[in-house]
Amino acid sequence: MSTVTNNGDVFDSNRIIFLSGNFTEESAYAVIKKVIEFEAKDPTKDILIYIDSRGGDCDSFIAMHEAIKMSRCDVATVCIGKAMSCGQMLLVSGTKGKRFITANSRVLMHPISFFADGNVDQIDIRLEANKKLQDTFERLIAKYTKISKKELREMMSKESYLSAAQCKELGIVDHIITSSREMYKIIGT
Repeated sequence: MSTVTNNGDVFDSNRIIFLSGNFTEESAYAVIKKVIEFEAKDPTKDILIYIDSRGGDCDSFIAMHEAIKMSRCDVATVCIGKAMSCGQMLLVSGTKGKRFITANSRVLMHPISFFADGNVDQIDIRLEANKKLQDTFERLIAKYTKISKKELREMMSKESYLSAAQCKELGIVDHIITSSREMYKIIGT
């Protein structure tokens, strides 16, 4: 299993990546590297990403998302514990039909946040860039789920904690699982 922690540590076998802690440039690099390596070894076999994360750096999520979507492999995602903020974004980015959540896990959706310092012009530039990033996140969530843009704006205007059942109903995930056997019947790995 490949494990990616806050430090970007990776342990390899079986086309499995475990992403825990906050997303950083280092952890994003480790995930991207493994996705590319797994695809190069066998573009017909699924890659499995377990997620237990509070989220983190938005740009790091975007990089992981792009690598997943560019891969010829199906990428199954599994929330085990929590998928918050960018963690939720990574969960929903998995291959449709292969997005899973364990029965007692939870997901957090909320607007992106940023801290501003500097002069007024710099703050305005950062604010505009973050509004564009928020629009990108909303577009992706709407594309990958059953959530309307109106519902999404309402949900993301505050912190929205979602149960496994709510995630399935909204199309954030496709399956609620209580054992890995249930998942492997679907992904066939």
